[in-house]
Amino acid sequence: MTPHREIAYRLDPALWVQEVFGVTPNKWQETFLLAPRGAFIMALTARQIGKTTVAGWAIAHAMTFYAGSLSVIACPAQRQSAEGVRRIRQVLLNIGAQFKSENVYALELKNGSRVMALPSDDETIRGLTVDGWIVADEAAHLNEDLITALHPMRARKPQARFAMLSTAWRRTDPFWTVWSSGNPNIIRLQATADSIDVPLPRQFLEQQRQFLGEQRFKQEYLGIPGGGLDSPFDWSLYELATQIHTPVLPPGPGFRPPPAPAPVPIANPFRGTTGNGVVR
Repeated sequence: MTPHREIAYRLDPALWVQEVFGVTPNKWQETFLLAPRGAFIMALTARQIGKTTVAGWAIAHAMTFYAGSLSVIACPAQRQSAEGVRRIRQVLLNIGAQFKSENVYALELKNGSRVMALPSDDETIRGLTVDGWIVADEAAHLNEDLITALHPMRARKPQARFAMLSTAWRRTDPFWTVWSSGNPNIIRLQATADSIDVPLPRQFLEQQRQFLGEQRFKQEYLGIPGGGLDSPFDWSLYELATQIHTPVLPPGPGFRPPPAPAPVPIANPFRGTTGNGVVR
């Protein structure tokens, strides 16, 4: 690798993936990889769309080009985090990276870069300082305390990237709460079956719709969270009922309340009486 090519790969992880691995990232994956340092990224995805793969590329890139960096992966179960580490290991093996140490839950390269698969207990992960990637995968199913423990990991290293990736689950889960918050500092990416540039096979999706049912299908493939499985009233009806509509034009006379009737005077029966009740 020439020095100029190394600089190009350091600055453009998507180019690195494309030329070194012969894989062209999808558009949303390219945006994910090119997120600036210090970014907060959220990706709402369908199943089997490549979210764990793109996180593996991103962390492998950081480990290769930023010596001594630390990245972490958090999943609802540590075995899921370990699967992410396994994919990163395969990426690094493909480029001939030299390992200093490796096990199921952690990798360290000879340049000092590391990645760790975190346990699902927030009490055992506090105190880490991360300057590479913090990846919360299947974030909708993560414990809120665990997500809270992840954020301070980049307090001393604000250049670390924080990524939450998930399929849809509930409108009250930790992922959707942040996704729908309206925070302008978040890079939001949507890679669902109806929006990605390389869609899943239509026949497969129709089979999944029949097997899973409409609500589960929307959660798993369309990025639409649930919340109305125990009630005939779903969230769409709630949103319609609570939405405040502002008319384009002021309401006409037909929409105004009827005019109040003119007051009818009532004679005062006590007028003209004396103190002893005698009428004058």
